[in-house]
Amino acid sequence: MTETWETDGRSPVQIRRRACLADAGGRTGPAAVLLVADEHTAEQVARALTGQPVDLHPVHDTAAALLVAGRTCPDAVVLAPAGGRLSPADFLDVLHTLDPGVRVIVGVGRDDGELAAQAAARGATVTARPFEPSALLALLSAALGAPRSLAARPLPIQLGRLRIDNVAPRMWLDDTPIRLPLREHLVLRYLAARPDAVVSRRELVTAIWGDQTSGSDNSLSVHITRLRRRLAAAGADVRIEAVRGLGYQLTISPNS
Repeated sequence: MTETWETDGRSPVQIRRRACLADAGGRTGPAAVLLVADEHTAEQVARALTGQPVDLHPVHDTAAALLVAGRTCPDAVVLAPAGGRLSPADFLDVLHTLDPGVRVIVGVGRDDGELAAQAAARGATVTARPFEPSALLALLSAALGAPRSLAARPLPIQLGRLRIDNVAPRMWLDDTPIRLPLREHLVLRYLAARPDAVVSRRELVTAIWGDQTSGSDNSLSVHITRLRRRLAAAGADVRIEAVRGLGYQLTISPNS
């Protein structure tokens, strides 16, 4: 049975959008973003959106993406190079028919002039590709609107299989999240930002404790020991080595 919606002064687009959200089961919490892109681009965008209030749905095929759009009713769609039988222009046309209220961001390369014109003609926002994280966040924030604004934040540090959050005290090993005590996270983050460099104890103590250095030298040794054990227990392919008389060095396994 088809449900009849009261218009309440809404435009046809608003009515369709309301019906789409109802069919998707309604939504509270993070905004849904459909990402139609190749695997490499999808990984880049996922890293840029780490920690943001976004539920990301990456799809590598344009036809499959339409099925996901119908099921999730995304708040925004990001379109970049992707495979599939549908061309980007055809994808945009069908998407508009399916959900005319959705905001679309299309990434174009230097040789994508025709795609840029097609996307702009269909009301999409066109931006340069590869995506620059802060620019993409600004575009998504504008597309989603308040209160779902996105704030730029430093990207995680990737070291082999290990990814370290640049803000929150956590890391991921092969996408498995691991919480870290605050001081251990600060030590790991500082060393990870300088892989293979020898960092002196004094530099580390100053970076982590600032002017409050009383007892911090011994505390650093404790945190380094615990961090080594934690990395080894997790199976991480990085090591923190002591360089006698100089300091510490974070190295990555050559097989990672």
